[in-house]
Amino acid sequence: MLTQCAVEEGLNLRLGLKGLTSYAETLSVYGTDAALRDGDDTPWSKGFLASAYASRGIKIRFTSGSGAETLMGYDAGRSMLYLEVRCLLLVKAAGAQGVQNGSISCIALPSALPGGVRAVLAENLLAAALGLEVATGNDAMSSHSQMRKTAKLMLQFLPGSDFITSGYSSMPLQDNMFGGGNFDADDMDDWLVMQRDMRVDAGMVPVTEDAVLGVRRKAAQAMQAVFAAFDFPAISAAEIEAAATAYASGDMPERDLVADLAAADRLLDGPLTAVDVIAALARAGFDDIAGNVLGMQKARVAGDYLQPAAVLDKQFRAESAFTDPNDYRGPGTGFRLEGEEWARIAAIPQARDPTEMAPVMRGAAGVRLQARGAAAEGAAGEVVIAVGPAFATALDTVLCGLTHGETLRALIGGIASEGLCARVVKVHHSADCGQIGFEGAKLSGSGIAIGLQSKGTAVIQRRGLAPLNNLELFSQAPLLSASAYRQIGANAACHAKRQSPVPVKVDNMARLRLTVQAMLLHKREIAAMDSALPPSEMEPQFDV
Repeated sequence: MLTQCAVEEGLNLRLGLKGLTSYAETLSVYGTDAALRDGDDTPWSKGFLASAYASRGIKIRFTSGSGAETLMGYDAGRSMLYLEVRCLLLVKAAGAQGVQNGSISCIALPSALPGGVRAVLAENLLAAALGLEVATGNDAMSSHSQMRKTAKLMLQFLPGSDFITSGYSSMPLQDNMFGGGNFDADDMDDWLVMQRDMRVDAGMVPVTEDAVLGVRRKAAQAMQAVFAAFDFPAISAAEIEAAATAYASGDMPERDLVADLAAADRLLDGPLTAVDVIAALARAGFDDIAGNVLGMQKARVAGDYLQPAAVLDKQFRAESAFTDPNDYRGPGTGFRLEGEEWARIAAIPQARDPTEMAPVMRGAAGVRLQARGAAAEGAAGEVVIAVGPAFATALDTVLCGLTHGETLRALIGGIASEGLCARVVKVHHSADCGQIGFEGAKLSGSGIAIGLQSKGTAVIQRRGLAPLNNLELFSQAPLLSASAYRQIGANAACHAKRQSPVPVKVDNMARLRLTVQAMLLHKREIAAMDSALPPSEMEPQFDV
């Protein structure tokens, strides 16, 4: 482990000296006495390494976290949190801007122990108290349980930290060489929704698919230009297009790895630096990218972004814990996500227009209801079908996809199958399913009615029962079908004949899938109400 860290840190520093990177992390520290005495991890060696990076304007975060010391096999007779505090103090003493904290790759160990996740939160709090930049480490796999890993995230997501993750993985899980990310490319949509719902800036801004494809393609073309300028193995047009649309590394064409590694060695061992990269980009017409790389070199010379919690804006101005200090003094104070920043985060691409989810009447109800005046109580041998105010007017389709005509025809057919006749009544003054059925039952000669909302929810009601006390309720409209509505009609007729009805299928998860759409359709139903109108007698005229 120590050798691996030394090799990684050495390579990071070489790249930084060439100007090819402006940030380094995973500079590991460990809190046991044996680790502090080791030649690679003494306070002196880590302080020297931090100074080497800082001297070239390279931003760093040290990496520590509860669990790391135990996994190294040292037994100091101290808690993991105690050892982690020693690590944090070492980071502070070394002059580092911040720490990649929150247990990181060892998170599975503390999270498996009672109170372990609370100790991880304590790490973050102590780092903040020491004035260190805190990246809370949600980029490392903490559990295979979707619920547990999200629970760990939210404990840091809501109170906030400088960086909710040390770096969000934009690749799918199988390509993440960090041992699997806690959240990866497949979780981005959910991450954006959580930001919006909790009104939290957790590091990502919604983008459109076209914008992403454009950025990917341009980045690949810029790489192609730099490779050509340095006489590295060529990048083909097919590789550029694959890079723009690839989901995972398996979607990329094979390359000559030996030749690519040889080119990497030439870069590291030769005279090429970031200045050569800037010149190659400018010659190829990528002035904006060249300007960004140059801007990073200027920022390194100024050194302002070496401050804790520093980020650069589009003009490469540093915003940090010093320029924008935390002014939290209790509830209602401190940072608020407002204005343009909030509008950007709220504009998630998967948001849908309500009119798309609940379209207005499209002239395809499949039935027209001809009004025949105010409805009166009917004769024995009938079942009333009472429909809502928007039925076959403002709306024309139920949630399962049937038109209003198909739905009504199925109910009438079911009633007829039991030897009874159906009478259609429209209720204008209420959009409530129970109330619609209640009004229908009062008018039904048999005392039995079917109440039908325009979104498809149905109820079988008997005269004399309270509106919410019904014989049968079919609340899961998305699950219904023509045969189900026919069975509902038959069941209503059975109730009218005082016979036992047939059970109808129930799925308690069905309504969860279309709750929003159901609400929007119901809103349309409410808009179609007319409290001054009594129930109307209706003559259905079905389309052929």
